[in-house]
Amino acid sequence: MIKSNCPLCNSKNTFLQQNDFTGYKVDMKFQIHICENCETSYPFPMLNADKLYDFIYKNQHRIPGYSRYWYYFKEIKKQRNPLSFLADSGEAYFGIREALLKIKKTKENLKVLDVGCGLGYLTYALKSEQYDVYGIDISKEAINNAKKHFGNYFISQDIFEYAKNNKNSFDVIILTELIEHLENPIDFLKTSLNLLNKNGKIIITTPNRSIANSDIVWLTESPPIHHWWYSEKSIAYMAKKLNLKLEFVSFKKFYARKPKIYNIRRYKKRRFRSPTINENWELYKEKIPRKKGNLEMQLKKISYNFSFIVKFIFKVMKFFNPSIIICKERGKFICAILVKT
Repeated sequence: MIKSNCPLCNSKNTFLQQNDFTGYKVDMKFQIHICENCETSYPFPMLNADKLYDFIYKNQHRIPGYSRYWYYFKEIKKQRNPLSFLADSGEAYFGIREALLKIKKTKENLKVLDVGCGLGYLTYALKSEQYDVYGIDISKEAINNAKKHFGNYFISQDIFEYAKNNKNSFDVIILTELIEHLENPIDFLKTSLNLLNKNGKIIITTPNRSIANSDIVWLTESPPIHHWWYSEKSIAYMAKKLNLKLEFVSFKKFYARKPKIYNIRRYKKRRFRSPTINENWELYKEKIPRKKGNLEMQLKKISYNFSFIVKFIFKVMKFFNPSIIICKERGKFICAILVKT
C-alpha cells in the first residue's frame, strides 16, 4: 500500500485508492489518495491547470459540466426572480440563498464579494435582490462578458492582489464551487479573511465527499480541474485550523421539493471517468445547452407538488438496494458558513 501525507491536514493516515487515473485530458494520469483523518480525496501530482481553464472559458457553452453555467448566464436576465431561479436549479445556489438569509443584516447594508464569479450570473442575481455585491475573477474574458451583459460591478484581479488594498471591506465572501479548484485552500481562505470586517462570514459550496463511502474513488470534476474532493470533516478541519466558527446549511427544504438519490452500488463500478479533452485539444463529447420552453418549465413546477410520489418510489428502491442514499439534510454538495471571530 502506497502512503503519502495528506496535503490538507498533513496526516500520515492516507492510502492509495487508484493508480493511473485518467484526468480531464486523456494524456494526464494521476494517483487518487484518500485521507482517513480528514476524509479528503486528492490526486497526485497536483498539476497546474491554467491552459485547461483557458480552453474551458473559450468553450464552456459546449463542455459537459460547464454548459449549465452558460445556460444560467444566458437565461438569468429573463427571470422574474433570478436568485430563486438559481436556487431551484441546484443545491449550491440554494445553499447560498439559505446562508445569506441566516445573516442578520438588511440586504442593502450587506456588502458581499462573489469570488470566482465567472460569467457573473450569481452576482447579478444577488444585485437584483438589493445586495451590495461585487464579483471578482482572475479571468479577464469572463469578467468582460459579465460587464457587457450585467453591468460595471465586476473586477478582474487576483484575490491576493485585491486583498492588499481592500482589507476589512466586506461582510460576506462567497466561494461557489471554487475551493476544490485551489492548490492551497488554506492560504486562499487566510487571504479572504483579510477582506472581511469583524464577524464577517465566508460562504463555501463544494461537492460533498461525505455522502459516499471510501470505496468510491472520484465523483467530482477530474483532476487537475478539481484538486480536491472535500468532506464535511475537510471543511471542519480548515475552520478549526483558521479559528473560525462553522455552520453547515441544511438541504432538507431543497430535497423536500426536488428528491434525489445517490446510488453507491452504481458508482462503485465506475472506477474510471471518461476524459473530456483528447490529445489534440478537442472535445470527446459536446453538450449544447438547451433552452427550456414555457410548457416544460410549468410542468416541472407542477411536478414539485407531487414530490411525495418520487419519495415513495425512492423508498421502494432503497428497500431492494440498501446502498441507495436518499438525500435529506445532506446531499451531493456542502454549503458551509465560516465565521470570523
